[in-house]
Amino acid sequence: MSRPPHLATLMICSAVTVLSLNMFLPSLAQIAREFGVSFATVTWAVSGYLGVTAALQLFIGPISDRVGRRPVVLCAFTAFTLLSVVCAMAESFALFLTARLLQGAVIAGATMALATVRDTADAERAASQISWVSMGMAVGPMIAPVIGGALDAAFGWRSVFWFLALGGATASVLAAVDWGETNRAKSASFGAQFRAYPALLAAPAFWAFSGVVIMGVGCFYIFISGAPLVADRVLDISSTELGLAIGIITMGFFLGNGVSGTVATRVGLGGMVVAGRALQVAAISVNLGLLWAGLFEPISFFGLMALVGFGNGIASPSANAGLMSVNPALAGSAAGLSGSLTLGLGAVFTALSARLMEAGPPAAMLLITMLVVACLGLGCAVAAYRLTAGSARASRT
Repeated sequence: MSRPPHLATLMICSAVTVLSLNMFLPSLAQIAREFGVSFATVTWAVSGYLGVTAALQLFIGPISDRVGRRPVVLCAFTAFTLLSVVCAMAESFALFLTARLLQGAVIAGATMALATVRDTADAERAASQISWVSMGMAVGPMIAPVIGGALDAAFGWRSVFWFLALGGATASVLAAVDWGETNRAKSASFGAQFRAYPALLAAPAFWAFSGVVIMGVGCFYIFISGAPLVADRVLDISSTELGLAIGIITMGFFLGNGVSGTVATRVGLGGMVVAGRALQVAAISVNLGLLWAGLFEPISFFGLMALVGFGNGIASPSANAGLMSVNPALAGSAAGLSGSLTLGLGAVFTALSARLMEAGPPAAMLLITMLVVACLGLGCAVAAYRLTAGSARASRT
């Protein structure tokens, strides 16, 4: 099959991809009790999963550039479905954790969605379409914990993984029916493909656009890891209120993607990434100013953080389109490498910010760390804008 998938297929499959990350979080305590392990041990099902997905993306992208997007997607969703069943039926923690970590193969769904869009559209149109795909990816984290908590309360934690198996099976069928092959320039061999890597890695545009993605996601990771401490020690709000506030911030990212999908083709990749990252820097700076002025309140703190999410939604689709446009024949490899770097450095940013928040005033340390990372992201965005503007002038002459 060679017909490109419908946009709705890419959105649904991308949403299924991210459901697995946090749907079972409300069940962690139950899982720990049933298997007789500590809570710290069971959290390996989260941190280990992120590590596996980061590593897998280094291989998923190159494989898809060599054999095509469709085989990778079908294998990934089929494996995810079977591994979800194993998690649901596991009688030992070792088996459960092994299957849970291997579920990380589902990340191929999101990576291949980005590469597929770039296969079938030029850079600006790809940015617009990636915006709509990213909206599907944003919905997953918003609704997954709610669904997971309800399933756990009604039927126990194993029902969460049966639900994920159903989602994986649905995505498998949808991909088999509608996800045609879009890679028209498959590498002749893995050797030939890897010989083309130096040109990709040496391209300043790849690193500029990747930096935009990495720093934007890094800001989000720093926030979600530090917000609970600020909520408890500074703002004195409940966990329920905190959950609602984080959901609002994710909604900001969702809306930003919607705006990007509408205007990206008119503004261009460089303009979108600069606008999005500049908005992040401005929102964090105002938040820090309010803190130092003694006007730090929950509504202003989380409201401005929603603007940070909105800015990320504006910038990230164009940044992803830009990094995959450096060498369209290696679009899958570029998406996989950037995704791996994003997860890996996101973990580093999270650990670093946690140490800083323990060492100093939590709210100030959180906002300062976010501001530094956001400014790095803005610097990368300005570099990407200059590089794309220079390329456009060169092509006209």
